[in-house]
Amino acid sequence: QVPLKTVAAGSLAALRMTYNSGEPEATSRSQDPLGESPESAQTGANGLVQTGAYHCGGRPVAAVPEDVEEDNLVDEWNDVANRTEELRAKEAAEVGTVAPSSDMTSAPISLREVNVWVTNLRVNQAELQQFRDTRIPSSGCFCLASKRTMYDVPGLDRRLEKNKDLFLFLKVTLFDFNDTYHHRMLRTVYTKLTRNKVCGMVGKHWEVLGFQHTDPRTDINRSGGLLNVLHLFFFACNHFELLKSAYLLAQDDQQNFPLACVSINITKMVVESFLAGRLSALCNAAGKRQNGVLDVTCNIFAAGLYYFYFRWRSQKRTIRDTELTFNEVHSLLYNKPAKLLVELERGEADSRSKSDPGRFEFTDLSFGSARAAAQQQPHGRPASPPPKRWRNHAEP
Repeated sequence: QVPLKTVAAGSLAALRMTYNSGEPEATSRSQDPLGESPESAQTGANGLVQTGAYHCGGRPVAAVPEDVEEDNLVDEWNDVANRTEELRAKEAAEVGTVAPSSDMTSAPISLREVNVWVTNLRVNQAELQQFRDTRIPSSGCFCLASKRTMYDVPGLDRRLEKNKDLFLFLKVTLFDFNDTYHHRMLRTVYTKLTRNKVCGMVGKHWEVLGFQHTDPRTDINRSGGLLNVLHLFFFACNHFELLKSAYLLAQDDQQNFPLACVSINITKMVVESFLAGRLSALCNAAGKRQNGVLDVTCNIFAAGLYYFYFRWRSQKRTIRDTELTFNEVHSLLYNKPAKLLVELERGEADSRSKSDPGRFEFTDLSFGSARAAAQQQPHGRPASPPPKRWRNHAEP
């Protein structure tokens, strides 16, 4: 014989049993307003309702006194009230404060974070096989010149092999918005230059920065890949005032030019100069640093982009002079890369001097005062009286 289970009529336990049984509530309530059918529900002398075991799936439930059930219900509502008060107090304490954003892509990234990320980046040697398979003529006499692989950089110290691999790997790595570091680097450059906090992955706002398409990946991955973004980010972090001046000139009505596209072209020149061995001496001199090759190429890029801007501004050039300016930068990159670095240092010094408040001189405009006359007249000669037209304005 299956034991009966007894619950208080209309109590919370009765509702729970109906829910746990998996039966529709309408079935159990169809014959009785309290959810019990006349055949299976009987009210005992103690005020409890005895229901058949088959009403709740055949599971026996012990009798629950009505006063205990009501106490449990009161405790549950007290817990809800306490939790509500906690939430209300927390909301009142956070009024006027900005909640931290969980979207990391919208947060600017620092140069230190990027350096740590680049240092820990794993180089995929399979991606560098294309440089080992490409053979090009080496420098020297044409009749005696032999072919070498593009991977073999003339004059580069062998101790810099890992630095070279990292540099070439960044060149062949495609820029991807789904990578947090890729996205944050480009977004940081955009927000710092345009002072606009809204920056979607695709849109016409990228054309303001000098891209030819609404999707910057089209221009970035055509040549140089992630190295394009890293070079521009390095320039923005170390020489922001110079990059800002170049950006403002690029927006000029007469002397405008596509800044991002110019930057990509100069990165391409830097890569070609490095593979040709034109930067080997500078890289060898900086070999003691952790990322010596990458640091040198970033500085050379910054110097090349600054020189493009300097010639564009000083020579009053327009978009028709783009090829001429590129040829000037290319000539220095191949023949005198150290001179480009000197020009960058000079431009940085000029930029700092313009913002130095010590260069301003103030003139004393105290006309007719005894102090001004004493400062202007040499010792031993009496001060001449002020003109008649100034006598009414002279200080006593």
